[in-house]
Amino acid sequence: MGKVLVAYFSASGVTAKVARKLSEAIGADLYEIKPVQEYTKAD
Repeated sequence: MGKVLVAYFSASGVTAKVARKLSEAIGADLYEIKPVQEYTKAD
């Protein structure tokens, strides 16, 4: 298999946890997609 990247966006942190576990399980690199402006609770 070639190189694998798990790229994710997580406003609340739930997706971040899943992405981290997935990347560890499959030996992939992990990359967080960050918004230019932080999300607020109102969003």
